[in-house]
Amino acid sequence: MKNILPFLLAASLLALFVSCGEPATPVDLKIVPNPVSVEYGGWGVKIPADATMPRLYAPIDKKLAPEEYILDTRRGKVKIRGGSDAAIFWGQQTLLQIIAQVKKQDGKRIPGVLIHDKPAFSYRGAHLDCCRHFFTVDEVKEFIDMIALHKINVFHWHLTEDQGWRAEIKAYPRLTEVGSVRAETLVGHYGSKEYDGTPYGGFYTQDEMRDVVAYAAAHHVTVIPEIEMPGHASAALASYPELGCRGADYPYKVQTTWGVFPEVFCAGNPETVTFLEKVLEEICDIFPSEYIHIGGDEAPREEWEKCPKCQALMKEKGFTREAELQSYLITTVEKYLADKGRKIIGWDEILDGGVSQSATVMSWRGAKGGIAAAKMGNDVIMTPNSHFYFDYYQTKDPADSGEPLAIGGYLPLRKCYSFDPFDQLNENEKAHIKGIQANIWTEYIATFDHVQQMALPRLAALAEVAWCPDNRTEYDDFVDRIVTGLLPIYDARGYNYAPYAFKDIE
Repeated sequence: MKNILPFLLAASLLALFVSCGEPATPVDLKIVPNPVSVEYGGWGVKIPADATMPRLYAPIDKKLAPEEYILDTRRGKVKIRGGSDAAIFWGQQTLLQIIAQVKKQDGKRIPGVLIHDKPAFSYRGAHLDCCRHFFTVDEVKEFIDMIALHKINVFHWHLTEDQGWRAEIKAYPRLTEVGSVRAETLVGHYGSKEYDGTPYGGFYTQDEMRDVVAYAAAHHVTVIPEIEMPGHASAALASYPELGCRGADYPYKVQTTWGVFPEVFCAGNPETVTFLEKVLEEICDIFPSEYIHIGGDEAPREEWEKCPKCQALMKEKGFTREAELQSYLITTVEKYLADKGRKIIGWDEILDGGVSQSATVMSWRGAKGGIAAAKMGNDVIMTPNSHFYFDYYQTKDPADSGEPLAIGGYLPLRKCYSFDPFDQLNENEKAHIKGIQANIWTEYIATFDHVQQMALPRLAALAEVAWCPDNRTEYDDFVDRIVTGLLPIYDARGYNYAPYAFKDIE
């Protein structure tokens, strides 16, 4: 069975063998996310001093759900049964936490324990913006390691933006020749007039993106790429200005500051659809994910109001609002992807002009978009900025805590943990909530160490809300489980987590 024993070796687990003698003293194991059930008893498993290769028994049990596993150490062996390879892999992540705790205590014996566990949501996501600031392939892989440790199974990879286009598209080479580099970058907070004067860029080749997809698959993580449309298109328009409403002679540029910009793809230009379809054709060839994220957020419509091509299309289609143009563009792209066996996810703005029943809505402006979509019968991924925007500050007084510059806001660990994904929904509507996701936008996050500091330990709260929303404990117990079960692994791996996140200053 691939990806089981090699991972244990890489994690430097000690040998686990049949043991005899006195039963193991029960240990109050601390595990994140909280398992469905934990029962103590039996002999446990001795950890010998010679640290030889571990012996793990890991059978597939088709009677279990695809991500359901049972971890059993009661009879002198470590056994994991799971409904799939992924389920067994999640059981291993639990085993890592158990080993870390045993090593910290007496280091001699895993207690006898029977753990039964399965997730509530099949979609448990973490997003990383690699456009505002660029991260290497190795750093992206480390991000995948981080989320896999927390049993998060979707990596939402943000690849196109106003400040940089990061995905190689062979049909449109100027996207990376021109669109991947901005002339300089804002220094300080939004509104500052100071720039660093240094060109900034980077992009992923198609081979590199395939390598990331393969690495994620080995960790049972699905990569969902995001190609923004119709807004956040400055880098694309700087590369191919004929796709904008202002025409081929307009000097579009890759943006050097943050915010929302009026430049959007021209919805009335047939070349826009051709461009998007050719881009998505190559994206689909690289990413085998069921879903493709098409953005749809923060797309001003002033350009469309003044554009003869857009107004002509509106008249032809009988549209009375520019929001319908966005819906038309999104629906056209959705049909193209459907022919390739794919589905779309879009930010909740795709609801504005009407959306097809088959589109999945990612609710970021609070939970209200997700609530509205679920009531309409659309599937929903909840990622409200109120609870899961990990670019927000973790403390009320960043200067006092030593927290680095952030975009703003205040999102402590306690609030992340408090999110109710089913608020205001009846039983039928709850079925449309397919998952939970956290987002890391990187306007003010220039290094991967900083990414880790913003993600950890808040990823633990995401993990628990997405894995076991109905099995959460009191907040203090949750923090204790992080400190005991996860921090030793963070330390061993050298993760730069935020210690001040545990300071409760609500």
